[in-house]
Amino acid sequence: MAETATAAPATAEDYDPFRPDFYTSDPFGVYRRLRNEAPVAYNERWGWWVLTRFEDVRAAALDADTFRSFEGMDIDDSRLEQVPPGSIGSMDNPRHDQVRSVVQPYFLPRRIAQLEDGIRAVVRDLVGSWRDRAAGGRATVDLAQELAWPMPFDVFFHLMGLPSRHADDPLDRARREQLEHWTHELKDRVPGTPHLTPVARAATAGVQQFFIDLLEDRRRAARDDLVTAFVEADIDGVPFVDAQVTPNSEVSGLMMILFLGGVESTAGLTGTLFRLLAENPDQRALLQADPSLIPAAVEEAMRLITPLQLTARTTSREVTLHGVTIPAGGRVVLVMGAANRDERQFPDPDRFDITRPRGRHLGFGEGVHGCLGAPLARLEARIALEEALPVLGDYEPAGPPTFYPSSPNMYVWKNLPVTFGRTARRPHVEAVSHRTTTVTLTTAEFEAEARVAAKREVADGVVALTLRDAGDRPLPAWEPGAHVDLVLDGTPTRQYSLCGDPADHSEYRLGVLRDPDGRGSSLFVHDRLQAGDTVRVRGPRNNFPLVDSPRYLFIAGGIGITPILAMIRAAEAAGADWRLVYGGRHRASMAFLDELAVYGDRVSVRPQDETGLLDLEALLGTPQPDTLVYCCGPEPLLAAVEEHCGGWPRGALHVERFAPRPQGEPARTESFEVELARSELTLTVPPDRSILSVVEEAGVGVLSSCAEGTCGTCETAVLGGVPDHRDSVLGPDEREANDCMMICVSRSSGPRLVLDL
Repeated sequence: MAETATAAPATAEDYDPFRPDFYTSDPFGVYRRLRNEAPVAYNERWGWWVLTRFEDVRAAALDADTFRSFEGMDIDDSRLEQVPPGSIGSMDNPRHDQVRSVVQPYFLPRRIAQLEDGIRAVVRDLVGSWRDRAAGGRATVDLAQELAWPMPFDVFFHLMGLPSRHADDPLDRARREQLEHWTHELKDRVPGTPHLTPVARAATAGVQQFFIDLLEDRRRAARDDLVTAFVEADIDGVPFVDAQVTPNSEVSGLMMILFLGGVESTAGLTGTLFRLLAENPDQRALLQADPSLIPAAVEEAMRLITPLQLTARTTSREVTLHGVTIPAGGRVVLVMGAANRDERQFPDPDRFDITRPRGRHLGFGEGVHGCLGAPLARLEARIALEEALPVLGDYEPAGPPTFYPSSPNMYVWKNLPVTFGRTARRPHVEAVSHRTTTVTLTTAEFEAEARVAAKREVADGVVALTLRDAGDRPLPAWEPGAHVDLVLDGTPTRQYSLCGDPADHSEYRLGVLRDPDGRGSSLFVHDRLQAGDTVRVRGPRNNFPLVDSPRYLFIAGGIGITPILAMIRAAEAAGADWRLVYGGRHRASMAFLDELAVYGDRVSVRPQDETGLLDLEALLGTPQPDTLVYCCGPEPLLAAVEEHCGGWPRGALHVERFAPRPQGEPARTESFEVELARSELTLTVPPDRSILSVVEEAGVGVLSSCAEGTCGTCETAVLGGVPDHRDSVLGPDEREANDCMMICVSRSSGPRLVLDL
């Protein structure tokens, strides 16, 4: 009978992060064997003691008196040449806390939160071209090179007052590019060893001198940045920055750690996060359905594959763990990457689960050397997901990723190619605030700053606005019938139909009627808005889509011509049989007549002062086969068209309202309950309040705009109960389906509704 082979017990010799393929083979399998078989292991080749269990690693990180830092946190020559003795990473207390106090105030969560708008602008700039890249179908993007790396570079450079990628001065741009180049070169190592190459040493010297020059520059001319804060700081009355700064100065080491940690660690976290979501489409789907899980996804990625896989300490006394004694002066490697997968601490630890109950992990370290920049890294990763994930949609790996050659403690990707493609809808994620509660949610929209490229009068009381993206990036695609929200300072947000060319992604055109009795938005546009001004545009959203048909009858009243313009262009391009009847009070008030003239007798212009009211009986009295009727205009026209189309086939008539449909009494005049399934809340909606207002008061964010049931922004899925539809958006079939509702105006027909909120 053959003997059964028995695997040799794990030893610290199995753990060799200097091996070039260590992190790309199966490091987590090595970690698992060490945790289970040799939780305190000695590596004779390198002279390390290795700790891999969560409680042991955490206890050592917290016991700064026993596990000291004076020999550095790195296990390669970085601790001698790049972050040398005397740097904050190699400090013990009390000096460590004194030096940390110089920089800590700048990384407090409340201060870091003030950077959100700037970081979001950086990320939007990076991902802005992706939409256009995928306009024709599937496209490829390298998430590492086009997002994970440039984002933290830009943020760090902003903190330090360094030039941006868009700096006007070519010398500033060249200096920035040189610093980025050095950053990558200083990671060069002799394969399989702890030694830096000559390339890495030269790059290290370049970066160190760059920072020394920067400190001297701020000493001569202060700015509002972190480097100036270092120059002006003191510790117990002694200047923090010496008169003569050298690579061994405390401030040099501090800047190097902030730079390397702030850029590389964040690049590692961001790249790994997107890779995990590509490899786990079920978790990505959860995130797309409920973006409030984004912070949890960041934490789970940080736990599962922390960028800083290890740190090192030196024992000040003899320590015995699990029957193994580490002598005083022993060099100990704390493997956070192993501790964060300890099955004793985390159920199913190797699984990426963004719904995992929140718990402590060691991804940002712990104790006196806990990561200074953790709040900033979390913020950058969150914003990267919020802005890029909606653009990428259901993206997929486009080939094998490339691991970043770095120091043996870092887990970072150099290349992460993925394919993605344009979807039917363009989702956008944003934070909605109510009182002290902020909720991140998704909507099928895009929002950006837009510049008024042109403003011209196209009829009495009507102006046409041409809007371009403030950064000259392509705008999202749209289809005939779509509208956007125009977000103006100090006036209510209003919806305006897009009336330009859907094929032109460089601009949007809106037609705006001056309405003295409105809520102020149109008056702002007419009286105050000028070419060159900046507004916010949100959308596009389409509640009035053009359905394919062999023939159309378009009826427009006044400013209702705006959505019809793109429709007749599309019908003409499709070869459909169509005609337009366009009514208005008088010819001078009817917009875009010059554009309509090219269509000849297909367009019938009927000013009321010349031809009277539209003869709807002649137009609609007899249903016409295979014909769809599209109508937009004032409420009396819409109501009359609906009445005259009563004998037409179901679904033949399509209308869009700029004002809410007149409503009768609600189906239920008493209070009713609304259960919010995802929030696990049950709320009471009284007769005099909307569902939207009650939900917002409970701290559950819902994106809304018009608050009168005309824009469709607050559309919410219905899981149970029968809504009392009181909006002006849904058609008859959509109302009968009872699977969604506009919660700004619609109510409940019964005592209870269940909503997907």
